[in-house]
Amino acid sequence: MHYTYSRLNDDSVSKLVESHYDSILPEICRFYISGLHDNYLVIGKKKKFILRVYRNDWRTDEEIFFELEFLKFLQSKSINISYPETVNDGKSYFYIKGPEGKRVCALFKYANGSAPENSISAEECELLGKHTANLHLASTNFQTLHKRPILDLSYLLDRSISLIFPFVSATDRTYLNQLQTQIQNNIPRLSKGTPEYCVCVGDINPTNFHINSAQSITMFDFDQCGYGQRSFDIGKFSSSMSNLQSKIDNIRSFLSGYQTISKLADIELELIPYFEVISKLWVMSIHVDNANHIGHKHLERKLWDRRMDAIRKLSNNVL
Repeated sequence: MHYTYSRLNDDSVSKLVESHYDSILPEICRFYISGLHDNYLVIGKKKKFILRVYRNDWRTDEEIFFELEFLKFLQSKSINISYPETVNDGKSYFYIKGPEGKRVCALFKYANGSAPENSISAEECELLGKHTANLHLASTNFQTLHKRPILDLSYLLDRSISLIFPFVSATDRTYLNQLQTQIQNNIPRLSKGTPEYCVCVGDINPTNFHINSAQSITMFDFDQCGYGQRSFDIGKFSSSMSNLQSKIDNIRSFLSGYQTISKLADIELELIPYFEVISKLWVMSIHVDNANHIGHKHLERKLWDRRMDAIRKLSNNVL
């Protein structure tokens, strides 16, 4: 018998935390949310944490170590993020053995406050823009031997379209081919100089940060991070505003906050709408990549038809 996925119960997680972190004695441990990995809320006497149990069929150890090393680097630069706690052996992670094989676990500081989600205000967008700019500037000095996919057009656009192809109609495949060519022909030339090329968060949206009563932001969930254009991160944020009536005001506020910290070149501003389209395609491909985890129901034609309609509407405003 072979397993693709298993999930720990709460008692087991509590014992794991207690055995790997001398300074933490869990009083409450609960399964919290399953995204692309399993996340558990761990409550001690004075602090809260999130234990993430990484799936070994989504992220390699090498990719996870890149993420954890990057978060430790940001912590050292006083960027307010949910950083990994240090295990007893001095590392940022530990292993468990499950039916599906060895999995990496890491315990993260709980982000103070709450996520604004779809009620995000223009003021919160401006604060998020400032926070993102500071993170991007700090990341240009990050160095590591660990590898992750580069967030370039080959990965974000070409690979995404190839994964989407089998699930859409012949008409949509023709359209995607045309869209791919249009983006590649029209997108301004991408530079790998600083500050425009940095480590991107990969998924800046109103559910992936908390803001507290003091208006302090703590960002979390860097599972999609990697080297790329900072315009991509902004385009990804823009795509998360798609269903909000306040989208234009929110993006304007985000950019205003960002540029009080770091000025964007005209060419970078031109890139943002392209990356918004590209990020939509990338998210669609992630559904394909993770079908065995989230379910093949997400790959049914009617859902793809709806997604392709959204891509068409968005692209018409860009190309």
